[in-house]
Amino acid sequence: MAAEGQKLMGHTSWGLLGPEILASERRTRTLGLGATVRVFNDLAVPGLGGVWFGKQLFLATLGVAVAEGVKSARKRAQNIEVANAIEALACWLALSNNGWQPDPRLRGATKMRNKDDLAFAAMRKPSFYVTQPMRQATVQPLRALGFVESIGERFNAFCCTQLGHEFIEGACDESTRDKSSVLARLIGWGYGDDRNVNTAKMRQTLSPLQPMPERGRNFVLEQLIKGTGEEAFRRRKALEWVQALRNKPRQRMTWDTKPKMLDDSHWRDLRAGALFFTARDAAISLLDTIETHIAPQKHQRVPLDSTFPKSVADKLRSLRESAQAFCNNDHDPSPGARAFCHECIEPSDARLLEKLLGREGRVLCLRDGAIVPGVAFRGTLDSRPATARSAEEDGAESEIEQVVPLPDGISHRVRNLFFLNLDLCGKLDDWLGTSPDNNGGA
Repeated sequence: MAAEGQKLMGHTSWGLLGPEILASERRTRTLGLGATVRVFNDLAVPGLGGVWFGKQLFLATLGVAVAEGVKSARKRAQNIEVANAIEALACWLALSNNGWQPDPRLRGATKMRNKDDLAFAAMRKPSFYVTQPMRQATVQPLRALGFVESIGERFNAFCCTQLGHEFIEGACDESTRDKSSVLARLIGWGYGDDRNVNTAKMRQTLSPLQPMPERGRNFVLEQLIKGTGEEAFRRRKALEWVQALRNKPRQRMTWDTKPKMLDDSHWRDLRAGALFFTARDAAISLLDTIETHIAPQKHQRVPLDSTFPKSVADKLRSLRESAQAFCNNDHDPSPGARAFCHECIEPSDARLLEKLLGREGRVLCLRDGAIVPGVAFRGTLDSRPATARSAEEDGAESEIEQVVPLPDGISHRVRNLFFLNLDLCGKLDDWLGTSPDNNGGA
């Protein structure tokens, strides 16, 4: 994945950022726990990535297929830039139709508002759309569901499979023999013909606010539940669980009662993951609080052996309690959760912070025995989830405030699967309290 951020063929790949941009814009605090996070998420719902509604999968698959079509005519195109441009077009069409009102399924409402050049040459540029497209959350599920194939995990290496083309047909509810098909129009757009992209038919098909046709939704559902291995089994059982929870929208679940469709092993892994995520988030909350404590200081330098204010002391206590709860659980299927939590129950505040800052290093640093700002220091917490989460973990966006009846701390993938199931059943708008733009047509 890191290789996608390198310059390829003289152009910088779009959607995976270089370190200097990542530090100033994204502030993702991984704490050296990326592999551990991935393990717990994959144990929860294998292969789902950060997908939470079907159009994310459709637009990304379409991007790969269109890039192949453009390249077949000996035109230069990379999967990343084509998929990002198609996602930008889809969001632009939806936003221009709904009066540029924000929605958790849309990105770019601010950045694209005054842009009206829909030529592929314009929309393929990184400056046109957001730096964190939804496509990034689809890398794993596109392969897991069989829509693409590749030797590695790089999006630019993906090739659309026969299943992927069948998915596109179902999501467009049309035949590839149709001369005016969405795929054909977009390939032509990639050639330089932008006459047929700003139409009611294209908006109806591409807009993330419009649900996929039933044929496309059923196709995704079939891919989610098929398979005979352990990963497919867990994904299928997790889907059964969130389907059952749709009938209990106000009943908050706890860890005291295991759902009957989940086996003991799956439940233990989910519980261990929740305890780990709670401790990880407590560590990030502590770092956030220290950041706001340092910001107004004249020299923005706080020695490790300082007497910290109550706000920091409370966060230290919360972190130790959360980390101890993980250690007490005595189940760790991951490569690093237990080591991290043992660091976080260190009785010395200075020693605990020294270890935590050793994992941090970007927003806060340790220098000469004192905590000082790092390159991504902001001093204000105006985007809390972005400081804590990776691109995948954004998942069901933070704007969605509806209560999901799931146990505390559970992997975000279960929550995402809950929303994806709603979408595939045509019920997501009812849950969100929204209605799609209704101006369809041919």
